Amino acid sequence: MTRDYKLVEAVHLSKVYGNGLRAVDDVNFFIRPGETFGLVGESGSGKTTTGRMIARLLDASSGTIRFDGIDTRASGGKEENLRFRRQVQMIFQDPYASLDPRKKVRDIIAEGIDIHRLASSKNERNEMTSALLRAVGLNPSQGDRYPHEFSGGQRQRVGIARALALNPRFIVCDEPISALDVSIQAQIVNLLKELQEEKGLTYLFIAHDLSMVKYISDHIAVMHRGKIVEAGPAEEVYHHPFHPYTRSLISAIPLPDPAIERGRKRIAYEETEYLGERALREVSPGRFLYCDEQGRA
Repeated sequence: MTRDYKLVEAVHLSKVYGNGLRAVDDVNFFIRPGETFGLVGESGSGKTTTGRMIARLLDASSGTIRFDGIDTRASGGKEENLRFRRQVQMIFQDPYASLDPRKKVRDIIAEGIDIHRLASSKNERNEMTSALLRAVGLNPSQGDRYPHEFSGGQRQRVGIARALALNPRFIVCDEPISALDVSIQAQIVNLLKELQEEKGLTYLFIAHDLSMVKYISDHIAVMHRGKIVEAGPAEEVYHHPFHPYTRSLISAIPLPDPAIERGRKRIAYEETEYLGERALREVSPGRFLYCDEQGRA
């Protein structure tokens, strides 16, 4: 498989609701196998809608979504749809609301195993769920508990175990740490990185915290009002942002030194209008900016 191979690709992807709201507007990006692509922006920017369309939990209004070279929006048979579901999973934002409170954790994790009939016996099913619990740092004996008996961080580990149950190639991580305490967030992100290295996973990591997205991602795209306004290698976007909206997001990240933090100024973002038509343009190798022909964002 070549370095340029694209496991996931979104081409001119848009989502327009019945009231005319354009939640996602002509979004383009791709993700290579084994990489993490970070999608960052404030609430309402369209990042979660984009992730749900990629995972086929939400229908796109227009555009193309390719997974492993196949157009996922084209009508496929039952077998093809099942194959896609096994290869593409999702970790949700709220680790409590996404878990059925009436089911034991072992049964929650085994939902996909049961649907796809991956276990030939109850013992094999228990062995598979126990291995998944261990993989996310939980004790197999905890599988007989209910979600309310776990902390927020532990519940998100259960959500990760459920996503891993079908041995997927690609996982959409939809703000998987935003509902967790700051002290727990790094543990979950480090777990995701460890699992990625161990299993060769590919991630779309969605969040509003640019510093955390930079930590886990190979490439970053910044979304604002349904559009990608800047994209490129994670370190470059974070340390040398081009778009004023990106600079505004970075200026809002708190610094650990109180003295520096007190004297630091936030950068307010104000949209400007130019006569030139703006589009996402490659302004330097691998760096993309939503700007006019003169490079004005």
